[in-house]
Amino acid sequence: MPDFQIDASTHEERLHNARAGATETAGQRLLAGHRDGISLDPYDLATVWFSTLDTEAIYAAALARHGSAAPRLETFSPLYMTNTCDAECRMCGMRRNNRALKRETADPTDVEQQLRILSRRGMHAVALLTGEYRAANRPWALQYVNRALRATQALGFGHVLINVGSIDRDEFDTLLAGIARRPDGSVRPKLTMCTFQETYAPHVYRKFMGTDADNPRADFERRVTNFDRAFRAGMRVANPGILVGLNPDLAYEMTALALHARHLGALGMEVYLSVPRLRQIAGGCSQGGVSDDDFIRLVSLLSLGLPTSKIVITTRENPAIQHKLAPIVTVISAGSAAVAPYTETGARFPLDHSQFEVIDQRPFEDVLREHVPPGGVIENFVAT
Repeated sequence: MPDFQIDASTHEERLHNARAGATETAGQRLLAGHRDGISLDPYDLATVWFSTLDTEAIYAAALARHGSAAPRLETFSPLYMTNTCDAECRMCGMRRNNRALKRETADPTDVEQQLRILSRRGMHAVALLTGEYRAANRPWALQYVNRALRATQALGFGHVLINVGSIDRDEFDTLLAGIARRPDGSVRPKLTMCTFQETYAPHVYRKFMGTDADNPRADFERRVTNFDRAFRAGMRVANPGILVGLNPDLAYEMTALALHARHLGALGMEVYLSVPRLRQIAGGCSQGGVSDDDFIRLVSLLSLGLPTSKIVITTRENPAIQHKLAPIVTVISAGSAAVAPYTETGARFPLDHSQFEVIDQRPFEDVLREHVPPGGVIENFVAT
């Protein structure tokens, strides 16, 4: 199968057609068809988005799709190993030229200690995060992450997400060195490649990520095809995402993300979808995001249109939004965006050491216990 691509002009034309047919009746008809078992394609989602249907009606449809059974949620905690980065993304606290951010890199032994703390506290899924680096610095970064990855396997973590930016095909050999493989060459443990495109609109991407050839984030096509390279390297779980609010055209981003998810599903990958909203960063004013109503509308439509994908929300969202969305998503991630922040009972949340502001700063145990209904479970979390 060819690598994923999105033709912006064709995509915009199809969105224009969806908007033209987006009456309230059309939205109701599509939701009724979904209830009758007719799937919604990405441009059907756009028609419903553009329609005058109330967001609560769309949310109710998503709620009905999930049924009345106690939800089975998943979780993981982010572990920032360093906040250094060679990229220059204007909206990110970790960008190379942000002098307001205090740079830290955890020693590998400290990373392993952080993993042991998470495990003792009952968290058995973790995201390993670094910045994104120029070619000369990537060997160090990938060896650094590989050591942490092997430590997660020794400690019995059930799911590990890897967020190191886009990398080249031969660099996956370094990243995945020493990881068990199946006879077909795929990696045996559940390892998820996380590469958020942030925006699928090339003109918005250029505005925020830059165009300098030395900037590891500037190549739109290289980034959007990272999951295809990960698949060929043996990884079978993908986590694409958009930074909600970066592009005001949410319909464009929602449908492009849905198209990408469908492509990855057709490859045979398990797909997680991340939809973090813009938040304040060190040295910057509060960044404008999107309204709660639009955010709920977005998540509801993704839930309806991509029933086999797993939607991730995090403690970037306040408790009220978490509780609203928990019944229609699959994953709730709680933790800090600072480097090596975890203690035996909580975490540090200093904005001047973090990629972005975390709204809900409670210990992850307190957050997760609120989302375990009678008869429900949270996979990869065992309350201690």
